[in-house]
Amino acid sequence: MRKVPVWALQPGMKTAKAVYDERGVMLLSGQMEIKANYINNLKMLGIPGVYIEDDIIPDICIEDVIMDETRLKAQTLVRDIFENVQQQPQKPSRIIHTKRVSAVVRGIVGDLLNNQNLVVNLSDIRTSDGYTFAHSVNVAVLAVAVGISLKYPRVKLNKIALGALLHDLGKVKIPLSILNKNGTLSDEEFAQVKKHPVFGYEMISEQGLVETASRLTVYQHHERINGKGYPEGLTGEQIHVAARIAAVADVFDALVADRPYRKAMPTHRALQILQSNKEAYDPEVMEHFMAHIAAYPIGSIVGLSSGKIGVVVHNTAGFPWRPRVRVLAYAGEQPELEFVKPYEVDLVEHEDEVVEKVYDDQNMEKILAALKSRPVV
Repeated sequence: MRKVPVWALQPGMKTAKAVYDERGVMLLSGQMEIKANYINNLKMLGIPGVYIEDDIIPDICIEDVIMDETRLKAQTLVRDIFENVQQQPQKPSRIIHTKRVSAVVRGIVGDLLNNQNLVVNLSDIRTSDGYTFAHSVNVAVLAVAVGISLKYPRVKLNKIALGALLHDLGKVKIPLSILNKNGTLSDEEFAQVKKHPVFGYEMISEQGLVETASRLTVYQHHERINGKGYPEGLTGEQIHVAARIAAVADVFDALVADRPYRKAMPTHRALQILQSNKEAYDPEVMEHFMAHIAAYPIGSIVGLSSGKIGVVVHNTAGFPWRPRVRVLAYAGEQPELEFVKPYEVDLVEHEDEVVEKVYDDQNMEKILAALKSRPVV
């Protein structure tokens, strides 16, 4: 299994995972043969990529850390809450349907607690139109993963999940022309965006069933421990730990998503940016966050310091930069690759080797196409 950008899809390929639109409607089921008109429709709908079955790396399975059903229910819930707020701005007490929210939160927390090797490997395939809803769920998943790593009890994990799901609720009061602007925001526009934590906090504060940790996650997720955040410029432990966790998850997920003003960053680059700004984030939170994110998601084509080129087949919790790689070729002095009988190298055990290069989608497709047509030596 591997993720293929829509532009590289070919009729006859078979889906490995179902494909959904931003409303959770299934567009293609798993194990479906892809036809030319399907590809055109996916392009029109803005679907960036599809997971397909692959005869080159057929045994690689890229699993989500939560069940597909759990993710769809969560995204639908967030969408419904946002739409209810837009339709009934004077009735914030109706925005949270307690039983439904509780069920979604329990589902996310339960799925993650049941995961034995909690490493986030999935590359992003959300549509730009569904960014806010998918983002909210991703932040909740990432935040709960950190909470689990910190050995928080389930009741605290539930609060973290709820606050993360609702963290961007205040954006319903920000004009879409600003949120989706294809360019740099003016000072006035950015001042508007910076109001969304306050808007969200005010709305959910009127909902008595939302506890302090969740409310403060909404209010403080843009605060930074060095005092350079907003809305209050709080520092250190003035910021609730749930908000400190959500802050890291929020920034990371925003970096790895396609936005109107920039393309998605590869995971390893997003992690490097977080590390380069580590003074803004709780160091303990950062340590536990990094332990559960695969810098090189399963299915990535990477080049090692030894000249080996291969596909990432496994990532181990606690070792984000040291995947297990199935070597497919060597990079020689000539442009052509020297393909070999595949074997695996676990960088957790081979400390003398590191990943030096990550091939982008275009070069990955070229390598895999060459592998199909070249003899193995």
